[in-house]
Amino acid sequence: MTHPYIEHLLKDHKKQRKLEKKLIKAETREDKEKYRQKLYDALYPHIEGENASIFDFLVKKGDEAKAGALEAMQEHHVDRVLLDELMALDVDDEVFIAKAKVLREVNNHHLKEEEKEHFPRLESLASEEELDALFEAYESAEHEVEE
Repeated sequence: MTHPYIEHLLKDHKKQRKLEKKLIKAETREDKEKYRQKLYDALYPHIEGENASIFDFLVKKGDEAKAGALEAMQEHHVDRVLLDELMALDVDDEVFIAKAKVLREVNNHHLKEEEKEHFPRLESLASEEELDALFEAYESAEHEVEE
């Protein structure tokens, strides 16, 4: 049975993919602005929450877990840079949709790695109690960013 923390992360991933798709397909200025903000609101807290929980935990485990976590944290950095640049662009800028597509490509590569490598590794290394504590750390970091 999958831990509620992992289920929550997978739900977040599904939401991100849906919003990325809606943003890229958006045609009106209003829809581009709306979906850009919704994607930001979904992705930024998620990144901060994962860094403060799953990847902090995996870094401390060392070896392959640490190497993968450090790479994932760099992918988060790239996501944040692209997201910040997207937020700064006028939605009518000719680069806007191209930037949104690149963000989607980078983020989806990262999400697939999390789902296939990091989450299973986390579940094999962490006890139920540790997963509960990581979920709390995730939610705390996520809420801190949202405020």
